[in-house]
Amino acid sequence: MPFEIQAHRGARAFYPENTIQAFCKAAELGCRVIELDLVVSHDRRIVVSHDPWIPDPAGTGSPQRYLYSLSFEEISLFDCGMISPDFPAQKRISAFRPLLSEVFRAVEAGLCRIGRPGEMIYNLEVKSWEGKDGLAHPSPEDYASLVLQDISESGIADRIRLQSFDSRILIAAKRMQPELCYGLLVEERSVFDSFPLRPGFVPEYVNPSLSIVDSELIASMHELGSKVVVWTVNRREEMIRMRKIGADGIITDHPEVALHMHELKGE
Repeated sequence: MPFEIQAHRGARAFYPENTIQAFCKAAELGCRVIELDLVVSHDRRIVVSHDPWIPDPAGTGSPQRYLYSLSFEEISLFDCGMISPDFPAQKRISAFRPLLSEVFRAVEAGLCRIGRPGEMIYNLEVKSWEGKDGLAHPSPEDYASLVLQDISESGIADRIRLQSFDSRILIAAKRMQPELCYGLLVEERSVFDSFPLRPGFVPEYVNPSLSIVDSELIASMHELGSKVVVWTVNRREEMIRMRKIGADGIITDHPEVALHMHELKGE
């Protein structure tokens, strides 16, 4: 299986993250997997955004409001096309947080235009936190149902993966749609003390932070039957190291670099 290179929130070196422009650029670069983040609006629509909040658009003095308290129409009034100081070469664009369904349509149409129809895999991160049910998002069961509905309606469920740090979401979604591909995001090594009791099954993917990865961890996940895709890997030497120690892929802010590295292609 080829070493997988996932575009983290799209092609962030070119366009602001999690915008349609960033995802379409990742496709143009030759990416075959894009990673993106999901939240829920007040009117129960699945919105693509890393942060679950925005500065208060009503100007009430509150520093921020959860997207879950706003309708999608309200969310779409907030410009998210500003250049990030972490990626100064980005192009300033006028953009709003898109619906997941809009991302699917735009990327699939773009792939057709460049002669690569049906090639993209979508790795969807569901943003969810224990203790924030009803505040930042619905209950796990309700949340999972909304996401799975969008996936079902997309017609491309066989090219979609669902990942989260919150094992409650994975358990709920797995119960409703067991045939979908799932991934557990991991930031702390202690999570593996109870794996696979958490998340309650062996997911197809375990996606750990670069800071906790070594060859022993990768080997142990492979023994259980999970592939390992590491985040967020941006330095060339770390990209090469992940391949050498047996990772199945990386999630990176710089797919334009990784895609052209002979070491990652096995050449």
